[in-house]
Amino acid sequence: MSIANLDPAISTLLATQQNAVQSQIQFALADKQQTATQQQGEALVALIETAANLSKSVNTGRAFDAVG
Repeated sequence: MSIANLDPAISTLLATQQNAVQSQIQFALADKQQTATQQQGEALVALIETAANLSKSVNTGRAFDAVG
């Protein structure tokens, strides 16, 4: 039996359920993408903080030897 032969009410119900499932999938994917983006942002902040802390090191630049 094809969908075209189904009662219009059943066809509408099936289409509504399919749309609901697609919406759930889209929301789940958006949530995963947001989580990944947030983790990347946190990693970038940590990298910047590490670089800032290295530039503040007490001994940085005091014993530079340019003789090779």
